[in-house]
Amino acid sequence: MGNDESRLAGKVALVTGSSRGIGRAIALEYARQGAKVVVTYNSEAALGEEVIKQIREGGREALLARVDVSDRESVREAFQAAHAEFGRIDILVNNAGINKRGYFEEITDDDWDHIMKINLKGPFICCQEVFPYMKKQNSGRIINISSVAGQYHGPKTVHYATSKAGLNTLTKVVARYGAPHNIFVNAVAPGIMFTDQTADELSSQAGQDIINLTLLKRPGQLKDVASACVFLASDEQEYMTGQVLSVSGGAYLG
Repeated sequence: MGNDESRLAGKVALVTGSSRGIGRAIALEYARQGAKVVVTYNSEAALGEEVIKQIREGGREALLARVDVSDRESVREAFQAAHAEFGRIDILVNNAGINKRGYFEEITDDDWDHIMKINLKGPFICCQEVFPYMKKQNSGRIINISSVAGQYHGPKTVHYATSKAGLNTLTKVVARYGAPHNIFVNAVAPGIMFTDQTADELSSQAGQDIINLTLLKRPGQLKDVASACVFLASDEQEYMTGQVLSVSGGAYLG
Protein backbone atom coordinates (compact mmCIF):
# COMPACT_ATOMS: atom_id res chain seq x y z
CA MET A 1 0.00 0.00 0.00
CA GLY A 2 1.86 3.04 -1.23
CA ASN A 3 1.30 6.68 -0.37
CA ASP A 4 1.27 7.87 -3.95
CA GLU A 5 -2.48 7.67 -4.39
CA SER A 6 -4.73 10.45 -3.17
CA ARG A 7 -8.14 10.25 -4.85
CA LEU A 8 -9.74 10.01 -1.38
CA ALA A 9 -7.22 12.11 0.56
CA GLY A 10 -8.65 13.56 3.76
CA LYS A 11 -11.89 11.57 3.57
CA VAL A 12 -13.26 9.29 6.27
CA ALA A 13 -14.94 6.08 5.15
CA LEU A 14 -16.86 3.43 7.07
CA VAL A 15 -17.18 0.09 5.29
CA THR A 16 -19.51 -2.48 6.83
CA GLY A 17 -18.44 -6.11 6.69
CA SER A 18 -14.88 -5.16 5.81
CA SER A 19 -12.97 -7.87 7.64
CA ARG A 20 -13.06 -10.14 4.58
CA GLY A 21 -14.04 -10.49 0.92
CA ILE A 22 -15.31 -7.53 -1.09
CA GLY A 23 -15.52 -5.27 1.97
CA ARG A 24 -11.89 -5.92 2.84
CA ALA A 25 -10.80 -5.12 -0.72
CA ILE A 26 -12.75 -1.85 -0.64
CA ALA A 27 -11.36 -0.84 2.75
CA LEU A 28 -7.76 -1.51 1.68
CA GLU A 29 -8.16 0.35 -1.61
CA TYR A 30 -9.82 3.31 0.13
CA ALA A 31 -6.85 3.49 2.50
CA ARG A 32 -4.43 3.24 -0.42
CA GLN A 33 -6.24 6.16 -2.00
CA GLY A 34 -5.72 8.30 1.12
CA ALA A 35 -8.87 7.74 3.18
CA LYS A 36 -9.07 7.13 6.90
CA VAL A 37 -11.05 3.90 7.19
CA VAL A 38 -13.38 2.48 9.80
CA VAL A 39 -13.21 -1.29 9.37
CA THR A 40 -16.17 -3.21 10.78
CA TYR A 41 -16.81 -6.83 11.55
CA ASN A 42 -19.56 -8.77 13.31
CA SER A 43 -17.98 -12.03 14.47
CA GLU A 44 -14.43 -12.20 13.08
CA ALA A 45 -12.41 -9.75 15.16
CA ALA A 46 -9.07 -11.34 14.25
CA LEU A 47 -9.69 -10.80 10.54
CA GLY A 48 -10.65 -7.19 11.22
CA GLU A 49 -7.41 -6.69 13.15
CA GLU A 50 -5.45 -8.00 10.17
CA VAL A 51 -7.06 -5.40 7.88
CA ILE A 52 -6.38 -2.63 10.39
CA LYS A 53 -2.74 -3.73 10.67
CA GLN A 54 -2.32 -3.71 6.90
CA ILE A 55 -3.82 -0.22 6.60
CA ARG A 56 -1.62 1.18 9.35
CA GLU A 57 1.48 -0.44 7.89
CA GLY A 58 0.71 1.53 4.74
CA GLY A 59 0.81 4.76 6.72
CA ARG A 60 -2.93 5.35 6.89
CA GLU A 61 -5.25 5.79 9.85
CA ALA A 62 -7.85 3.17 10.71
CA LEU A 63 -10.37 2.27 13.40
CA LEU A 64 -11.90 -1.14 14.12
CA ALA A 65 -15.53 -1.44 15.21
CA ARG A 66 -17.85 -4.37 15.81
CA VAL A 67 -21.16 -3.76 14.04
CA ASP A 68 -24.33 -5.80 13.73
CA VAL A 69 -25.98 -3.89 10.88
CA SER A 70 -29.43 -5.21 11.82
CA ASP A 71 -29.13 -3.68 15.31
CA ARG A 72 -29.70 0.08 15.32
CA GLU A 73 -27.86 0.72 18.58
CA SER A 74 -24.81 -1.18 17.31
CA VAL A 75 -24.80 0.89 14.12
CA ARG A 76 -25.30 4.13 16.03
CA GLU A 77 -22.38 3.39 18.35
CA ALA A 78 -20.08 2.70 15.40
CA PHE A 79 -20.89 6.01 13.72
CA GLN A 80 -20.45 7.84 17.04
CA ALA A 81 -17.04 6.21 17.50
CA ALA A 82 -16.02 7.03 13.93
CA HIS A 83 -17.04 10.67 14.32
CA ALA A 84 -15.34 10.96 17.71
CA GLU A 85 -12.10 9.55 16.24
CA PHE A 86 -11.98 11.38 12.92
CA GLY A 87 -14.39 14.33 13.23
CA ARG A 88 -16.48 13.52 10.16
CA ILE A 89 -17.93 10.71 8.03
CA ASP A 90 -17.64 11.27 4.29
CA ILE A 91 -18.28 7.82 2.86
CA LEU A 92 -20.49 4.92 3.91
CA VAL A 93 -20.22 1.60 2.08
CA ASN A 94 -23.06 -0.77 2.94
CA ASN A 95 -21.26 -3.99 2.11
CA ALA A 96 -22.25 -6.39 4.91
CA GLY A 97 -24.47 -9.11 3.49
CA ILE A 98 -25.22 -12.81 3.56
CA ASN A 99 -26.41 -15.40 1.07
CA LYS A 100 -27.87 -18.88 1.35
CA ARG A 101 -28.68 -20.72 -1.82
CA GLY A 102 -32.07 -22.36 -2.09
CA TYR A 103 -34.84 -22.93 -4.58
CA PHE A 104 -38.15 -21.08 -4.16
CA GLU A 105 -40.07 -23.96 -2.56
CA GLU A 106 -37.27 -24.77 -0.11
CA ILE A 107 -36.93 -21.35 1.53
CA THR A 108 -38.31 -21.11 5.07
CA ASP A 109 -39.71 -18.06 6.83
CA ASP A 110 -36.57 -17.93 8.97
CA ASP A 111 -34.35 -18.09 5.86
CA TRP A 112 -36.27 -15.19 4.32
CA ASP A 113 -36.27 -13.06 7.47
CA HIS A 114 -32.56 -13.56 8.14
CA ILE A 115 -31.52 -12.51 4.63
CA MET A 116 -33.80 -9.46 4.65
CA LYS A 117 -32.65 -8.40 8.11
CA ILE A 118 -28.99 -8.23 7.09
CA ASN A 119 -29.15 -7.38 3.37
CA LEU A 120 -31.98 -4.84 3.33
CA LYS A 121 -32.86 -3.66 6.83
CA GLY A 122 -29.14 -3.29 7.63
CA PRO A 123 -28.40 -0.78 4.85
CA PHE A 124 -31.65 1.05 5.66
CA ILE A 125 -30.56 1.51 9.28
CA CYS A 126 -27.04 2.54 8.28
CA CYS A 127 -28.35 5.11 5.80
CA GLN A 128 -30.68 6.60 8.40
CA GLU A 129 -27.98 6.76 11.06
CA VAL A 130 -25.29 8.31 8.85
CA PHE A 131 -27.61 10.95 7.38
CA PRO A 132 -27.38 13.44 10.30
CA TYR A 133 -23.57 13.52 10.01
CA MET A 134 -23.62 13.98 6.24
CA LYS A 135 -26.40 16.57 6.32
CA LYS A 136 -24.47 18.64 8.85
CA GLN A 137 -21.42 18.53 6.53
CA ASN A 138 -23.66 19.15 3.49
CA SER A 139 -21.78 16.37 1.74
CA GLY A 140 -21.47 12.62 1.66
CA ARG A 141 -21.28 9.48 -0.44
CA ILE A 142 -23.28 6.33 0.25
CA ILE A 143 -22.45 3.23 -1.78
CA ASN A 144 -24.61 0.13 -1.43
CA ILE A 145 -23.09 -3.18 -2.48
CA SER A 146 -25.87 -4.88 -4.39
CA SER A 147 -25.55 -7.88 -6.71
CA VAL A 148 -26.22 -8.87 -10.28
CA ALA A 149 -28.71 -11.27 -8.67
CA GLY A 150 -30.98 -8.29 -8.06
CA GLN A 151 -30.98 -7.56 -11.81
CA TYR A 152 -30.70 -11.06 -13.23
CA HIS A 153 -33.29 -12.57 -10.83
CA GLY A 154 -31.38 -15.83 -10.35
CA PRO A 155 -33.49 -18.91 -9.56
CA LYS A 156 -31.26 -20.36 -6.81
CA THR A 157 -31.22 -17.27 -4.59
CA VAL A 158 -34.83 -16.11 -4.41
CA HIS A 159 -34.59 -14.30 -1.08
CA TYR A 160 -31.08 -12.99 -1.79
CA ALA A 161 -32.06 -11.70 -5.25
CA THR A 162 -35.15 -10.04 -3.79
CA SER A 163 -33.13 -8.41 -1.01
CA LYS A 164 -30.69 -6.97 -3.54
CA ALA A 165 -33.49 -5.76 -5.83
CA GLY A 166 -34.89 -4.03 -2.75
CA LEU A 167 -31.48 -2.53 -2.05
CA ASN A 168 -31.41 -1.12 -5.59
CA THR A 169 -34.73 0.59 -4.93
CA LEU A 170 -33.57 1.81 -1.51
CA THR A 171 -30.57 3.34 -3.28
CA LYS A 172 -32.78 5.32 -5.62
CA VAL A 173 -35.18 6.46 -2.89
CA VAL A 174 -32.44 7.56 -0.49
CA ALA A 175 -30.76 9.42 -3.37
CA ARG A 176 -33.89 11.61 -3.53
CA TYR A 177 -33.51 12.51 0.13
CA GLY A 178 -29.78 13.02 -0.12
CA ALA A 179 -29.75 15.30 -3.16
CA PRO A 180 -30.71 18.55 -1.34
CA HIS A 181 -27.82 17.96 1.07
CA ASN A 182 -25.17 17.05 -1.53
CA ILE A 183 -25.30 13.39 -0.47
CA PHE A 184 -24.78 11.10 -3.46
CA VAL A 185 -26.26 7.61 -3.16
CA ASN A 186 -25.36 4.85 -5.62
CA ALA A 187 -25.05 1.07 -5.73
CA VAL A 188 -22.44 -1.24 -7.15
CA ALA A 189 -23.75 -4.62 -8.31
CA PRO A 190 -20.96 -7.21 -8.53
CA GLY A 191 -21.37 -10.34 -10.59
CA ILE A 192 -19.29 -13.50 -10.36
CA MET A 193 -16.15 -12.66 -8.40
CA PHE A 194 -13.04 -14.79 -8.00
CA THR A 195 -12.23 -15.00 -4.29
CA ASP A 196 -10.78 -17.57 -1.90
CA GLN A 197 -14.34 -18.59 -1.12
CA THR A 198 -15.44 -19.05 -4.74
CA ALA A 199 -12.26 -20.56 -6.22
CA ASP A 200 -13.36 -24.20 -5.85
CA GLU A 201 -16.86 -23.51 -7.14
CA LEU A 202 -15.68 -21.57 -10.17
CA SER A 203 -13.24 -24.30 -11.14
CA SER A 204 -16.06 -26.86 -11.39
CA GLN A 205 -18.25 -27.49 -14.42
CA ALA A 206 -21.19 -25.83 -12.68
CA GLY A 207 -18.97 -22.83 -12.03
CA GLN A 208 -17.92 -22.67 -15.66
CA ASP A 209 -21.57 -22.72 -16.68
CA ILE A 210 -22.14 -19.67 -14.48
CA ILE A 211 -19.08 -17.90 -15.93
CA ASN A 212 -20.44 -18.56 -19.42
CA LEU A 213 -23.48 -16.44 -18.56
CA THR A 214 -21.23 -13.38 -18.69
CA LEU A 215 -20.42 -11.58 -21.91
CA LEU A 216 -16.71 -11.56 -21.00
CA LYS A 217 -16.65 -15.31 -20.17
CA ARG A 218 -14.52 -14.85 -17.05
CA PRO A 219 -15.06 -14.00 -13.39
CA GLY A 220 -14.31 -10.57 -12.03
CA GLN A 221 -11.63 -9.67 -9.50
CA LEU A 222 -12.15 -7.90 -6.18
CA LYS A 223 -10.16 -4.94 -7.53
CA ASP A 224 -12.87 -4.44 -10.17
CA VAL A 225 -15.44 -3.77 -7.44
CA ALA A 226 -13.05 -1.75 -5.28
CA SER A 227 -12.10 0.56 -8.15
CA ALA A 228 -15.77 1.24 -8.92
CA CYS A 229 -16.30 2.13 -5.26
CA VAL A 230 -13.34 4.52 -5.33
CA PHE A 231 -14.78 6.23 -8.40
CA LEU A 232 -18.19 6.71 -6.74
CA ALA A 233 -16.62 7.95 -3.50
CA SER A 234 -14.23 10.44 -5.08
CA ASP A 235 -14.77 14.09 -5.97
CA GLU A 236 -14.10 13.35 -9.64
CA GLN A 237 -17.77 12.33 -9.99
CA GLU A 238 -20.20 15.11 -9.05
CA TYR A 239 -23.30 14.33 -11.10
CA MET A 240 -24.08 10.66 -10.55
CA THR A 241 -26.65 9.63 -7.97
CA GLY A 242 -29.44 7.08 -7.69
CA GLN A 243 -27.63 4.70 -10.04
CA VAL A 244 -26.85 0.97 -9.95
CA LEU A 245 -23.43 0.36 -11.49
CA SER A 246 -23.16 -3.24 -12.65
CA VAL A 247 -19.67 -4.77 -12.33
CA SER A 248 -20.56 -8.15 -13.73
CA GLY A 249 -18.87 -8.71 -17.08
CA GLY A 250 -22.23 -8.08 -18.72
CA ALA A 251 -23.78 -11.05 -16.89
CA TYR A 252 -27.40 -9.98 -16.88
CA LEU A 253 -27.20 -9.00 -20.54
CA GLY A 254 -26.14 -12.50 -21.55
